[in-house]
Amino acid sequence: MDPQGPVAAAIDELWWLMLGLGIAVFAVFLVLLVIGLVREPTEQADADPQRRIRRWLVGGGVVLPLVVVTVVFGATVRAMQAVPGVAPPGALVVEIIGHQWRYEVGYPEEGVTAVDELHLPVGRPVALHLTSADVIHSFWVPELGGKLDMLPDGTNVLVLQADRPGQYTARCAEFCGLGHASMQLDVVAESPEAFASWVAAQQ
Repeated sequence: MDPQGPVAAAIDELWWLMLGLGIAVFAVFLVLLVIGLVREPTEQADADPQRRIRRWLVGGGVVLPLVVVTVVFGATVRAMQAVPGVAPPGALVVEIIGHQWRYEVGYPEEGVTAVDELHLPVGRPVALHLTSADVIHSFWVPELGGKLDMLPDGTNVLVLQADRPGQYTARCAEFCGLGHASMQLDVVAESPEAFASWVAAQQ
């Protein structure tokens, strides 16, 4: 609900569109339901009741859902295009290993390792190489967007970018055992200069 990166912004727009469409469809059917409940029965019989029923079935059962699904599908494809499939050149590479119940964070090019703490330079794409040492975990920073599973038998790559400095929390979005609720990671988005200073201090 508070996007701080381009991927999160695209997902946020899609969420608001789906909420608006859901409310609109609910309101239409609520109005029709109320009309049906309070309407007085007409004395004059309908000349062709089957034709009226077919109109309602086609309009409410085919046309309206088709319009809603088409709009949502188009918006979803547009949002998916904002999610990078591969890391762009110059992206910072970070390796994150999920454990029960902590995150091991490594910066291979910088030679730095941290636990439950992820630092990101603002304005630079970051390629998170996600894997697990035990069970399936799921990495998710809601404000930066994107959610991806951490698997014990492979590596998934999630590309994120923070647009402005801030502190966020990454949570495991996959039940992974009794300590699942406390498995979280502090994410610090900072200026490139502050990030370089942090790396130097860790080294």
